[in-house]
Amino acid sequence: MIHDVENFLKEHYPFSRLPDTALGALSFHLLVRYYPKGETIFTEGSKPLEYLYIIRKGAVSLQAQGTEVDFLEEGDTFGYPSLLSGEPPTVTAVTVRDTILYLLPKEVFLKLVEKYEEFEHFFTKSLAKKLASSMKLLRISHRTEGRFERFLTLKVGELKIREVPIVQGDMTVTEASRLMRDKNLTCLIVRNGGEEGIVTERDIIKKVLAESRDPSKTALKEIMSSPIVWVDKEDFLFDALLKMAQLNIRRVVVKENGRILGVLEDRDIIVQETRNLLVITKEIERAKDVKELSYLYSVTSDMVADLFGEGLKVDHIARLISEVNDKIIGKALLFAIRKVGLEPPVSFSVMVLGSEGRREQTLKTDQDNALIYDDTYPSLDVDVEDYFSQLGKVFIDILTEIGFPPCPGGVMASNSKWRKGITSWKKTVKDWFIKPDPQNTLEVGMFLDFRNAYGSSDLVEELRDFVIESIREEDLFFAYMLLDAVRFRPPTGFLRWFLGGEKVDLKKVGIFPITHGVRALALKSGIRDTSTLGRIEKLRELSVLPPDLSSDLKEAFSFLQTVRLKVQIEALKKGERPTNEVNLGDLPKLERDMLKESLRIVSEFQDFLDRRFLASIPR
Repeated sequence: MIHDVENFLKEHYPFSRLPDTALGALSFHLLVRYYPKGETIFTEGSKPLEYLYIIRKGAVSLQAQGTEVDFLEEGDTFGYPSLLSGEPPTVTAVTVRDTILYLLPKEVFLKLVEKYEEFEHFFTKSLAKKLASSMKLLRISHRTEGRFERFLTLKVGELKIREVPIVQGDMTVTEASRLMRDKNLTCLIVRNGGEEGIVTERDIIKKVLAESRDPSKTALKEIMSSPIVWVDKEDFLFDALLKMAQLNIRRVVVKENGRILGVLEDRDIIVQETRNLLVITKEIERAKDVKELSYLYSVTSDMVADLFGEGLKVDHIARLISEVNDKIIGKALLFAIRKVGLEPPVSFSVMVLGSEGRREQTLKTDQDNALIYDDTYPSLDVDVEDYFSQLGKVFIDILTEIGFPPCPGGVMASNSKWRKGITSWKKTVKDWFIKPDPQNTLEVGMFLDFRNAYGSSDLVEELRDFVIESIREEDLFFAYMLLDAVRFRPPTGFLRWFLGGEKVDLKKVGIFPITHGVRALALKSGIRDTSTLGRIEKLRELSVLPPDLSSDLKEAFSFLQTVRLKVQIEALKKGERPTNEVNLGDLPKLERDMLKESLRIVSEFQDFLDRRFLASIPR
């Protein structure tokens, strides 16, 4: 009997995290009780409980004022809020099937809570912390033997920082070249009055030798790059790496308390044997044709699977993939311009939308993009609209050839609906807001996650300013967006899905309500950030979202994204097409429990939107 109890507890979190000695002692204290179907175990408002209840077999419904608030099955625990508070239970527990329970006495339970921190966290910490802890376990269970775990917490200061002399701006290139040769340096820090810059070997080649300038008469201040790009010694390597990739540079200056320590170079990072984003982006820059870009894009799915297996968080993976995709888009656009045979006559931008615009895309999905150009010039020799029509079509053809799946709905720069001058875009946005169509608010919402992937960020930010100013005046459009966020709810009795075997679309009932609802609140609040997690945090700072709800919402969103990515990677490994659906019966017990809690948070968020913003809206 005791051996059977121990084996059972070892299979269920958080008991599975207890040492064997504690499990053995715990097993001696457990009582076993049988409850037939339909029997009440305890009632709401009755005397404080004396046991923690653990379901060995069967199922239990927890009800508050006659409404089911939770549905529990084998391995689940209940009754602990009353044990911890000493107050009467706030729910009624009723068996749904013939049920066998293990009863753990209160004094034993409280000793375990006091002695074991992880056990305490499970029963007493916030739901957000429970989800965060569970995600850690989820990633560990799928981790491969890799090098990336170290990369997550590595600080810049833990790497070898190359000491670089600080020289004056009037030093000549000849003198600097000799110093770099003698010290085996690839760069120098230059101080010119109150200005700091950097001069590299490449600067000397490109700005002096290639231009036939006399190095003995050319001062470093004439060729230095300024201001310097720097990171702090305490910054994470991940952030330094991301900055280098974004700016397409090979080195950053490292500072401590404002003092220059030296330089971190890409080769120093490669020595760390991490999966290096710089290597991929450099290869994209060097790509000479579409075929090479296609190959680099084709490895991204494997890269995602490896990074996930090595323990990297989903939001970090998405940021890395966004950088790779942006680089590919930029290179594809250069190929498209070359094919059109004419440089763009005015400034423009290719904008990415939807999950790519939020930097939340991981595996390959349909391309969603748009194009904006400056249409304010009174007259030009070139027909601007015709030029970008050609460029948009060639560009999308190239992206498709690379491997970006075309959007079935035509949300691409080759479609005139998604390719306009800034004046036309402003008119379109105004029309959307003034006459909201319930059928197109989802499509419009996707557009409102736009960000610049390549081209003029000024045009994009001018459009964003216009969107934020316009939506503040359009309460009806705002309401329509929120209605879409609350429209897709887990069906009545969704807690009973988790008996196993049923399928659930994680995007439809979980991820979309969060992203769409948060998007609407963020735009109404004037928030420029396009990422869901960033928007939630800013909404918390502005007191639009309560602190507890915002914390729970962030963890629920991350957990849903993590589970979705996990099942998609597993589908790819089986040679199947990845979707947003997950078969609940295939999930381990812990993941199923945390998924249930995540969807409960989604419902709470939808209820919050209903109460706070939609109470007076007819439906």
